[in-house]
Amino acid sequence: MRHSRTICATLVVLLHSLPRSGLFGQTAADTSGLLKVHLDMRGVVSQGKRLRMGGASLGWEWGVKRDEVTLGYYWTGKRGRRDISGLSEMPFAYPPAVTEADIRFASAGYWLTIANRKRWKLSTPLEAGAGRARFSPEPGGTPESEPVRRLRLFPLQVAVYGEWKATRWLGTGIQAGYRYYLTGEGNVLKPLNGPYYRFRLLVYMQTFFDWRNHLFRGEPLPSPFYPKSP
Repeated sequence: MRHSRTICATLVVLLHSLPRSGLFGQTAADTSGLLKVHLDMRGVVSQGKRLRMGGASLGWEWGVKRDEVTLGYYWTGKRGRRDISGLSEMPFAYPPAVTEADIRFASAGYWLTIANRKRWKLSTPLEAGAGRARFSPEPGGTPESEPVRRLRLFPLQVAVYGEWKATRWLGTGIQAGYRYYLTGEGNVLKPLNGPYYRFRLLVYMQTFFDWRNHLFRGEPLPSPFYPKSP
């Protein structure tokens, strides 16, 4: 796990040190702002198992380099809670029952663009968040008097991200990096720290503008495969 953190940090530092023009053949871009809607599926690899989380975020992209800031919300959900219950060395265990865990947090990020081409984009997101974790015994496993444990958490994430601008309206992205949870009770969430990945489906606001202009202003509806970048 220590090697994973070192590799991720080294790669991000190298990408940040590269010039953001010339090396990747950066193309000219519109400097106006662009609002994005992201539907996310995140996962952490811990103890050789996949821990899944769902989420969504809004992003604002601007400038020639198309840097981006995001604000999102993420949660474990039913599948994620089941994934966490299969881990060993989790805090606040309630043997013989399997501990049920629920994690939720909001996260803000800054995405430094390394390369922005007509159809793809490469960036290095740095994210920090705040939320809470709740650990409780599964029903019927322990006496009902067993306390429910809650703690505040602050996830820190660093990664490399690639985006494919499939059409004017939609795009996809994939991200890989490292997530670390800070808490007020020491390193109790150590089993949840580790390499993480994320898949994104992006809905560009150009979708809204194209359909608005078509339905309410009588303008022709452009093809989503029109060569102009969103």
